[in-house]
Amino acid sequence: MRALIFTLATLTATAAQAGWFGDCDKSAPRSAAQPSTGVTRVVIVGRAGFLHIEGHPGAAEVRATGTACAEDNDTLNDVKLSGTRSGSEVRIEAIMPRRDNWFGSSPTLDFTVSLPAGVAVDVEDSSGELTISNVGDAKVDDSSGSIDIRRVTGNLTVRDSSGEIDIEDVSGDVRIPEDGSGSIRIERVGGSVTIDEDGSGSIEIRNVKRNVTIGTDGSGGVEVSEVGGDFSVGSKGSGSIDYDRINGRVSVPERHHRR
Repeated sequence: MRALIFTLATLTATAAQAGWFGDCDKSAPRSAAQPSTGVTRVVIVGRAGFLHIEGHPGAAEVRATGTACAEDNDTLNDVKLSGTRSGSEVRIEAIMPRRDNWFGSSPTLDFTVSLPAGVAVDVEDSSGELTISNVGDAKVDDSSGSIDIRRVTGNLTVRDSSGEIDIEDVSGDVRIPEDGSGSIRIERVGGSVTIDEDGSGSIEIRNVKRNVTIGTDGSGGVEVSEVGGDFSVGSKGSGSIDYDRINGRVSVPERHHRR
């Protein structure tokens, strides 16, 4: 076992010296667009790299623009942005090459999608910063990286493995069926907030018109305030539960009852 560990360490050091983990040396612009007339939903698939989604009033196109980056020209040529349309749905997707070797830096594609304000979006993102603003109903499935969502006209659903989640100004309901790790901050929601399962990280929720429901929370403090309806926590691992200005009923695990 020690010999194996030593061999792996030696290979890693050699790879680093040889530049196999080198920086992204080649870059090129990428873009894709579809007319926005009649579009009711935009599906966006991002992979490695940041993804910014911005709604703009009166936008005539669903347009994605960004920068592809890779360690060599052959790999760079395989990093693309795709824009297709089927009926009232537009799909924007980052196309990344398959990697056959373990060593070397991975290609990335940072891009921004501009679309008409208030249009519904379905977002799938693997890694990197994700920001969303000025959209309609939104569904987000993210693996890793921070998430910042603001000004959603409608309902919002977020599934996340790791990374901070910051949500503000949602007119409908907010639901997080599952969150692995990272802090959650939610503020100014016109409907209810539901977090079915949270692994670790603090939770801060304030200014919610209806109910706040947390099913299972692993570790990290919970702070909830300014709730128009009920507040409940089904089960809690480690960490405190603090709440204030709850207009409805409060239901939390017994050890967190106020004395």
